[in-house]
Amino acid sequence: MSLEQLFPRASREFLTLLAELPKHLDAVMPMRKQHRRELPSDIRYLSHLLTDERGDLRRDYLADPAALSAYMRYFLPWNIYRLGVLFAGLALDPGGDTPEAVTTIIDLGTGPLTAPLALWMARPHLRKRQLHFVCVDRAPKPMRLGLDTLTHMAAAHGGLAPWRITLVKAPLDARLREKADMVIMANALNEVLHRGEGELLEEADALSWHLTSMLNPGGAMLVVEPGVRPSAHLLAALRRGFLHRGLKPLAPCPHTGPCPMSGRGYTAWCHFNFDAEIVPNWLKKLSDEARLAKDNVSLSFLHFSSKGRNLEAGEGKSYVRAMSGPFELPSEGLYPSFGQYCCSDRGLTLLSLPRKHLVPLPGSLLEATWPETPETDSKSGALILPIGKGDDGTQTKPKRAPGTAAPADDMATKPVRKPRLPSERPQETAPRPKPRSPMAPGAKPTSKPASNPASNPASNPASKPSGKAAPKTGGKAAPKRVGKATSKPGGKSGPGSGKPARPKKDSKGRAGH
Repeated sequence: MSLEQLFPRASREFLTLLAELPKHLDAVMPMRKQHRRELPSDIRYLSHLLTDERGDLRRDYLADPAALSAYMRYFLPWNIYRLGVLFAGLALDPGGDTPEAVTTIIDLGTGPLTAPLALWMARPHLRKRQLHFVCVDRAPKPMRLGLDTLTHMAAAHGGLAPWRITLVKAPLDARLREKADMVIMANALNEVLHRGEGELLEEADALSWHLTSMLNPGGAMLVVEPGVRPSAHLLAALRRGFLHRGLKPLAPCPHTGPCPMSGRGYTAWCHFNFDAEIVPNWLKKLSDEARLAKDNVSLSFLHFSSKGRNLEAGEGKSYVRAMSGPFELPSEGLYPSFGQYCCSDRGLTLLSLPRKHLVPLPGSLLEATWPETPETDSKSGALILPIGKGDDGTQTKPKRAPGTAAPADDMATKPVRKPRLPSERPQETAPRPKPRSPMAPGAKPTSKPASNPASNPASNPASKPSGKAAPKTGGKAAPKRVGKATSKPGGKSGPGSGKPARPKKDSKGRAGH
């Protein structure tokens, strides 16, 4: 049902390289034992600065060795994982039209070369392409560490050539001599936006003009930011600027109309969550130690080019991009229905599906047929797009797998038997217990119980507990005999009687001891 999936499961080679990343980081920036012990607290403090206290974040915060180490060993691998999965889902192929020519990629706000590292790890066929990366950032030290890490990693796979990397110390709005076949800007705008640097970000139209001016004819633009409301709001404004400058969407937008998930005010914002359970164990452990455990990651992004893609669906159909995860919808029928928020050319869309396993993964692109008069969700204002309905437009009843219990709602439709009064219940007589042969005190059984399969519960399946209550005799349970009389509180067991013997009394009626 899905035409494409933006966030596929990471490949084994990519996860293997990510698992080996600490080895390459130790080679280019060794850590002392004391600094390694303090690493979780340094990670947590830097995370606090990057999220909650951005006003206290200095422009050169990575000049601090503790912050730089925390960023390289925690934030870098998580960002590589996000970008690597996205690059594979987008099927990025710079230089694919002219594989023999040199392809220029400008990476703005590169940091420790996060995007080149993710591209090299997630798209192995590009390692033989003549790619020239122009990496731009204010801080030169993280760029050098990232280049050393990439070089050390590539050495085990034949070296970094024919890739060529140029490091440029400059701000995001710097004028570069090179024109790019592709511009990548990942996790850069959110830091600049919250610090309020420069006049470049006062108007998104000026920023979009600056970015598009770097592209060659036919070039592509990729902007990736954390999946939070402020970043999505900025990307929605950039999207308007890109469309005004002649760029067309490749992903995730399935249309060129206004963005229905701009994050303005309390409205929904465009972002995606995908699974992170498969990251290497060392990254999970470090995240747990820093009390920043993750089971999924999120991001927002824009992928545009001058060519764009064909967004014309079949007759009477339209493209729909799945955004959120599944959730249960209010249902008047016997069976629940499930929903998912999506983006389409009609605005915010709510998919309605009869079964949870039919809900597509976030990032999936669907081609769906709209009803003649779609209903509107009263809570979100989204148009409801039903999928999996019958020919008459009603909810189709899902088939139950053989051997499974009927749902509670289905059982409720069956007639309920009225309980009988005690006087109306049939009288049942308890079966008499089999007579037991008396045994003298101290006598031993002639044969071992284990030798008889019928008397050994472990060897006789028929004698195992069946979950039913044992038959009662006279309102008292018959004691179990194992060949010897056992003592119970309140008296001795009578030989062969199965009942506790009464204590003898003296002439005054007192019990003897």
